[in-house]
Amino acid sequence: MASGLIDLHRHLEGSVRFETFCELAADVGLDLPKRELRRRTCMRGEKPGFLRFLSKFELYRGLYPSRDWIDRVAFEAAEDAKKDGVIYLELRFSPAHFARRMNAKGEDVASWIARGARRAKIDVRFIATFGRQFTLAENGQTVRAVEGTDFFAGLDLAGDESRPAEPFRPLFRRLRLPVTIHAGEAGGPENVREAMERFGARRIGHGLRILRDRRLIETARRNHVHFETCLTSEVQTGVARSWDRHPARRMFEQGLSVSLNTDDPSVCGIRLSGEFRKALKAGWAREDLRKVLLHAAGAAWVGSSERKALASLWVRESSGVIL
Repeated sequence: MASGLIDLHRHLEGSVRFETFCELAADVGLDLPKRELRRRTCMRGEKPGFLRFLSKFELYRGLYPSRDWIDRVAFEAAEDAKKDGVIYLELRFSPAHFARRMNAKGEDVASWIARGARRAKIDVRFIATFGRQFTLAENGQTVRAVEGTDFFAGLDLAGDESRPAEPFRPLFRRLRLPVTIHAGEAGGPENVREAMERFGARRIGHGLRILRDRRLIETARRNHVHFETCLTSEVQTGVARSWDRHPARRMFEQGLSVSLNTDDPSVCGIRLSGEFRKALKAGWAREDLRKVLLHAAGAAWVGSSERKALASLWVRESSGVIL
Protein backbone atom coordinates (compact mmCIF):
# COMPACT_ATOMS: atom_id res chain seq x y z
CA MET A 1 0.00 0.00 0.00
CA ALA A 2 1.20 3.50 -0.78
CA SER A 3 1.88 5.87 2.10
CA GLY A 4 2.99 9.43 2.62
CA LEU A 5 0.49 11.04 0.23
CA ILE A 6 -0.94 14.53 0.69
CA ASP A 7 -4.23 15.69 -0.86
CA LEU A 8 -4.98 19.42 -0.71
CA HIS A 9 -7.87 19.45 -3.20
CA ARG A 10 -10.61 16.89 -2.57
CA HIS A 11 -14.32 17.74 -2.62
CA LEU A 12 -16.51 15.78 -0.23
CA GLU A 13 -19.40 16.12 -2.68
CA GLY A 14 -17.40 14.13 -5.24
CA SER A 15 -16.02 11.56 -2.79
CA VAL A 16 -19.16 9.56 -1.96
CA ARG A 17 -18.69 5.81 -2.43
CA PHE A 18 -20.89 4.59 -5.27
CA GLU A 19 -22.49 1.81 -3.23
CA THR A 20 -23.24 4.31 -0.47
CA PHE A 21 -24.76 6.65 -3.04
CA CYS A 22 -27.00 3.84 -4.29
CA GLU A 23 -28.22 3.19 -0.73
CA LEU A 24 -28.80 6.90 -0.19
CA ALA A 25 -30.69 7.22 -3.49
CA ALA A 26 -32.98 4.33 -2.52
CA ASP A 27 -33.54 5.83 0.93
CA VAL A 28 -34.81 9.10 -0.54
CA GLY A 29 -36.87 7.46 -3.29
CA LEU A 30 -34.57 8.11 -6.25
CA ASP A 31 -35.68 5.04 -8.20
CA LEU A 32 -33.11 4.56 -10.96
CA PRO A 33 -31.14 1.46 -12.04
CA LYS A 34 -27.55 1.24 -10.80
CA ARG A 35 -26.24 1.54 -14.34
CA GLU A 36 -28.09 4.84 -14.79
CA LEU A 37 -26.94 6.11 -11.40
CA ARG A 38 -23.33 5.39 -12.32
CA ARG A 39 -23.69 7.01 -15.74
CA ARG A 40 -25.07 10.17 -14.19
CA THR A 41 -22.47 10.44 -11.39
CA CYS A 42 -19.17 9.25 -12.94
CA MET A 43 -17.00 10.55 -15.80
CA ARG A 44 -15.36 7.24 -16.64
CA GLY A 45 -15.99 6.40 -20.29
CA GLU A 46 -17.46 9.85 -20.99
CA LYS A 47 -16.20 12.36 -23.54
CA PRO A 48 -14.32 15.23 -21.88
CA GLY A 49 -16.26 18.40 -21.17
CA PHE A 50 -16.38 20.93 -18.36
CA LEU A 51 -20.16 21.30 -18.20
CA ARG A 52 -20.53 17.53 -18.55
CA PHE A 53 -18.23 17.12 -15.56
CA LEU A 54 -20.29 19.59 -13.50
CA SER A 55 -23.50 17.76 -14.48
CA LYS A 56 -22.31 14.69 -12.55
CA PHE A 57 -23.13 16.49 -9.29
CA GLU A 58 -26.78 17.21 -10.12
CA LEU A 59 -28.19 14.04 -8.53
CA TYR A 60 -26.30 14.71 -5.29
CA ARG A 61 -27.86 18.12 -4.68
CA GLY A 62 -30.48 18.18 -1.96
CA LEU A 63 -30.13 14.45 -1.36
CA TYR A 64 -29.06 14.17 2.29
CA PRO A 65 -32.03 13.44 4.62
CA SER A 66 -30.31 13.13 8.02
CA ARG A 67 -27.22 13.87 10.07
CA ASP A 68 -26.39 10.15 10.10
CA TRP A 69 -26.08 10.12 6.31
CA ILE A 70 -23.89 13.22 6.36
CA ASP A 71 -21.71 11.76 9.11
CA ARG A 72 -21.39 8.53 7.14
CA VAL A 73 -20.28 10.03 3.82
CA ALA A 74 -17.74 12.24 5.62
CA PHE A 75 -16.31 9.28 7.53
CA GLU A 76 -16.09 7.12 4.41
CA ALA A 77 -14.40 9.85 2.38
CA ALA A 78 -11.71 10.31 5.02
CA GLU A 79 -11.38 6.54 5.54
CA ASP A 80 -10.89 5.99 1.80
CA ALA A 81 -8.14 8.60 1.75
CA LYS A 82 -6.41 6.97 4.71
CA LYS A 83 -6.62 3.50 3.14
CA ASP A 84 -5.03 4.95 0.00
CA GLY A 85 -1.98 6.12 1.96
CA VAL A 86 -2.94 9.76 2.50
CA ILE A 87 -1.37 11.11 5.70
CA TYR A 88 -2.76 14.65 5.40
CA LEU A 89 -6.10 15.58 3.83
CA GLU A 90 -7.81 18.89 3.20
CA LEU A 91 -11.46 18.12 2.58
CA ARG A 92 -13.55 20.88 1.06
CA PHE A 93 -17.32 21.03 1.02
CA SER A 94 -20.33 23.31 0.80
CA PRO A 95 -22.45 23.20 3.97
CA ALA A 96 -25.28 24.69 1.90
CA HIS A 97 -25.17 21.62 -0.37
CA PHE A 98 -25.54 19.18 2.51
CA ALA A 99 -28.07 21.30 4.41
CA ARG A 100 -30.55 21.74 1.55
CA ARG A 101 -32.91 18.76 1.94
CA MET A 102 -33.09 18.96 5.75
CA ASN A 103 -33.10 22.76 5.82
CA ALA A 104 -30.41 22.30 8.46
CA LYS A 105 -28.20 25.00 9.89
CA GLY A 106 -24.85 25.31 8.16
CA GLU A 107 -22.94 25.24 11.43
CA ASP A 108 -24.66 21.95 12.38
CA VAL A 109 -23.77 20.40 9.03
CA ALA A 110 -20.15 21.47 9.44
CA SER A 111 -19.97 19.86 12.88
CA TRP A 112 -21.47 16.59 11.59
CA ILE A 113 -18.97 16.45 8.73
CA ALA A 114 -16.03 17.29 10.98
CA ARG A 115 -17.08 14.63 13.49
CA GLY A 116 -17.54 12.00 10.79
CA ALA A 117 -14.26 12.67 8.99
CA ARG A 118 -12.24 12.75 12.22
CA ARG A 119 -13.55 9.32 13.19
CA ALA A 120 -11.34 7.95 10.41
CA LYS A 121 -8.26 8.90 12.48
CA ILE A 122 -6.52 10.86 9.74
CA ASP A 123 -5.04 14.35 9.89
CA VAL A 124 -7.86 16.20 8.13
CA ARG A 125 -8.59 19.92 7.77
CA PHE A 126 -11.67 21.50 6.25
CA ILE A 127 -12.25 24.15 3.59
CA ALA A 128 -15.60 25.90 3.10
CA THR A 129 -16.62 25.93 -0.56
CA PHE A 130 -18.75 28.69 -2.06
CA GLY A 131 -20.36 28.18 -5.48
CA ARG A 132 -20.01 30.93 -8.09
CA GLN A 133 -23.21 29.75 -9.77
CA PHE A 134 -25.22 30.50 -6.62
CA THR A 135 -26.05 33.86 -5.13
CA LEU A 136 -24.63 35.06 -1.84
CA ALA A 137 -28.02 34.29 -0.27
CA GLU A 138 -27.95 30.75 -1.66
CA ASN A 139 -24.49 30.34 -0.11
CA GLY A 140 -25.90 31.60 3.18
CA GLN A 141 -25.64 28.35 5.13
CA THR A 142 -21.98 28.14 4.19
CA VAL A 143 -21.46 31.65 5.56
CA ARG A 144 -23.22 30.62 8.78
CA ALA A 145 -21.02 27.53 9.04
CA VAL A 146 -17.83 29.57 8.78
CA GLU A 147 -19.00 32.25 11.19
CA GLY A 148 -20.55 29.81 13.67
CA THR A 149 -17.74 27.25 14.01
CA ASP A 150 -13.96 27.04 14.19
CA PHE A 151 -13.65 23.99 11.90
CA PHE A 152 -12.45 25.73 8.74
CA ALA A 153 -8.85 26.29 7.75
CA GLY A 154 -9.74 28.26 4.62
CA LEU A 155 -12.24 29.33 1.98
CA ASP A 156 -12.74 28.09 -1.57
CA LEU A 157 -14.60 29.59 -4.53
CA ALA A 158 -15.62 26.93 -7.04
CA GLY A 159 -17.99 26.38 -9.94
CA ASP A 160 -18.47 27.80 -13.43
CA GLU A 161 -15.77 30.39 -14.09
CA SER A 162 -18.04 32.24 -16.51
CA ARG A 163 -19.82 33.51 -13.38
CA PRO A 164 -18.09 36.49 -11.73
CA ALA A 165 -15.98 36.07 -8.60
CA GLU A 166 -16.12 39.73 -7.60
CA PRO A 167 -19.43 39.54 -5.63
CA PHE A 168 -17.68 37.22 -3.16
CA ARG A 169 -14.69 39.47 -2.51
CA PRO A 170 -16.21 41.58 0.33
CA LEU A 171 -17.48 38.40 1.99
CA PHE A 172 -14.10 36.66 1.80
CA ARG A 173 -12.39 39.75 3.20
CA ARG A 174 -14.84 39.80 6.11
CA LEU A 175 -14.40 36.08 6.91
CA ARG A 176 -10.62 36.55 7.13
CA LEU A 177 -9.45 33.03 6.33
CA PRO A 178 -6.87 31.89 3.76
CA VAL A 179 -8.29 31.68 0.25
CA THR A 180 -8.02 29.24 -2.64
CA ILE A 181 -9.98 29.87 -5.83
CA HIS A 182 -10.79 27.63 -8.78
CA ALA A 183 -9.30 29.75 -11.57
CA GLY A 184 -7.60 29.23 -14.91
CA GLU A 185 -9.41 25.91 -15.31
CA ALA A 186 -12.29 26.63 -17.69
CA GLY A 187 -11.45 30.37 -17.60
CA GLY A 188 -8.38 32.21 -18.79
CA PRO A 189 -5.26 33.49 -16.99
CA GLU A 190 -7.09 36.71 -16.14
CA ASN A 191 -9.07 34.71 -13.58
CA VAL A 192 -5.83 33.55 -11.97
CA ARG A 193 -4.65 37.15 -11.85
CA GLU A 194 -7.94 38.23 -10.26
CA ALA A 195 -7.66 35.48 -7.63
CA MET A 196 -4.12 36.50 -6.74
CA GLU A 197 -4.47 40.28 -6.90
CA ARG A 198 -8.09 40.95 -5.90
CA PHE A 199 -8.63 38.09 -3.44
CA GLY A 200 -5.08 37.67 -2.17
CA ALA A 201 -5.20 33.94 -2.94
CA ARG A 202 -1.91 32.13 -2.37
CA ARG A 203 -3.36 28.86 -3.57
CA ILE A 204 -5.16 28.29 -6.86
CA GLY A 205 -7.39 25.36 -7.75
CA HIS A 206 -6.16 23.98 -11.11
CA GLY A 207 -4.81 27.20 -12.70
CA LEU A 208 -3.49 25.49 -15.84
CA ARG A 209 -4.15 28.44 -18.11
CA ILE A 210 -1.61 30.56 -16.30
CA LEU A 211 0.75 29.14 -18.93
CA ARG A 212 -0.75 31.62 -21.40
CA ASP A 213 0.72 34.58 -19.47
CA ARG A 214 4.48 34.61 -18.86
CA ARG A 215 4.40 37.66 -16.62
CA LEU A 216 1.75 36.08 -14.45
CA ILE A 217 3.91 32.97 -14.10
CA GLU A 218 6.73 35.18 -12.83
CA THR A 219 4.37 36.88 -10.38
CA ALA A 220 3.13 33.53 -9.08
CA ARG A 221 6.70 32.28 -8.60
CA ARG A 222 7.73 35.46 -6.83
CA ASN A 223 4.73 35.35 -4.48
CA HIS A 224 5.07 31.59 -3.82
CA VAL A 225 1.55 30.87 -5.10
CA HIS A 226 0.71 27.18 -4.99
CA PHE A 227 -1.31 25.37 -7.69
CA GLU A 228 -3.56 22.47 -6.68
CA THR A 229 -3.59 20.47 -9.92
CA CYS A 230 -5.86 17.45 -10.39
CA LEU A 231 -4.61 15.54 -13.41
CA THR A 232 -7.44 13.13 -14.23
CA SER A 233 -10.23 15.62 -13.61
CA GLU A 234 -8.44 18.18 -15.80
CA VAL A 235 -8.34 15.67 -18.64
CA GLN A 236 -11.99 14.79 -18.03
CA THR A 237 -13.07 18.43 -18.08
CA GLY A 238 -11.14 18.91 -21.33
CA VAL A 239 -8.81 21.52 -19.83
CA ALA A 240 -5.84 19.19 -20.45
CA ARG A 241 -5.65 17.24 -23.71
CA SER A 242 -4.02 14.15 -22.27
CA TRP A 243 -1.83 12.78 -19.52
CA ASP A 244 1.22 12.78 -21.79
CA ARG A 245 0.80 16.48 -22.64
CA HIS A 246 -0.58 17.65 -19.33
CA PRO A 247 0.08 21.35 -18.55
CA ALA A 248 0.76 20.61 -14.88
CA ARG A 249 4.10 19.13 -15.83
CA ARG A 250 5.08 22.29 -17.71
CA MET A 251 3.96 24.39 -14.73
CA PHE A 252 6.27 22.37 -12.48
CA GLU A 253 9.15 22.63 -14.97
CA GLN A 254 8.73 26.43 -15.03
CA GLY A 255 9.32 26.59 -11.29
CA LEU A 256 5.77 26.88 -10.01
CA SER A 257 4.74 25.21 -6.78
CA VAL A 258 2.45 22.35 -7.83
CA SER A 259 0.70 19.46 -6.09
CA LEU A 260 -1.20 16.46 -7.49
CA ASN A 261 -4.67 15.94 -6.02
CA THR A 262 -7.84 13.95 -6.61
CA ASP A 263 -10.50 16.68 -6.93
CA ASP A 264 -13.48 14.28 -6.96
CA PRO A 265 -12.31 10.67 -6.62
CA SER A 266 -15.74 9.06 -7.06
CA VAL A 267 -16.81 11.24 -9.97
CA CYS A 268 -13.41 10.78 -11.63
CA GLY A 269 -13.13 7.08 -10.75
CA ILE A 270 -9.63 7.40 -9.27
CA ARG A 271 -7.43 7.16 -6.17
CA LEU A 272 -4.52 9.46 -5.39
CA SER A 273 -2.02 6.60 -5.38
CA GLY A 274 -3.16 5.75 -8.90
CA GLU A 275 -2.62 9.33 -10.00
CA PHE A 276 1.03 9.14 -8.97
CA ARG A 277 1.49 5.82 -10.76
CA LYS A 278 -0.06 7.25 -13.92
CA ALA A 279 2.16 10.31 -13.65
CA LEU A 280 5.23 8.05 -13.63
CA LYS A 281 3.99 6.27 -16.75
CA ALA A 282 3.32 9.65 -18.40
CA GLY A 283 6.97 10.63 -17.97
CA TRP A 284 7.17 12.47 -14.65
CA ALA A 285 10.51 11.77 -12.96
CA ARG A 286 10.41 10.10 -9.55
CA GLU A 287 12.39 12.92 -7.99
CA ASP A 288 9.97 15.47 -9.45
CA LEU A 289 7.04 13.67 -7.85
CA ARG A 290 8.83 13.68 -4.53
CA LYS A 291 9.27 17.44 -4.91
CA VAL A 292 5.56 17.74 -5.74
CA LEU A 293 4.71 16.11 -2.43
CA LEU A 294 7.06 18.47 -0.61
CA HIS A 295 5.34 21.37 -2.39
CA ALA A 296 2.04 20.06 -1.03
CA ALA A 297 3.41 19.82 2.49
CA GLY A 298 4.70 23.38 2.25
CA ALA A 299 1.32 24.68 1.05
CA ALA A 300 -0.79 22.92 3.71
CA TRP A 301 -3.02 25.22 5.74
CA VAL A 302 -1.44 24.54 9.11
CA GLY A 303 0.86 26.52 11.39
CA SER A 304 4.57 26.74 10.63
CA SER A 305 5.51 24.19 13.30
CA GLU A 306 2.82 21.80 12.07
CA ARG A 307 4.02 22.30 8.50
CA LYS A 308 7.54 21.27 9.50
CA ALA A 309 6.13 18.27 11.34
CA LEU A 310 4.12 17.30 8.25
CA ALA A 311 7.20 17.51 6.05
CA SER A 312 9.14 15.36 8.55
CA LEU A 313 6.29 12.85 8.68
CA TRP A 314 6.23 12.74 4.90
CA VAL A 315 9.95 11.92 4.81
CA ARG A 316 9.39 9.06 7.27
CA GLU A 317 6.28 7.71 5.53
CA SER A 318 7.23 8.22 1.91
CA SER A 319 9.18 5.00 1.49
CA GLY A 320 5.91 3.35 0.48
CA VAL A 321 4.91 5.97 -2.06
CA ILE A 322 5.34 4.54 -5.57
CA LEU A 323 8.50 6.71 -5.81
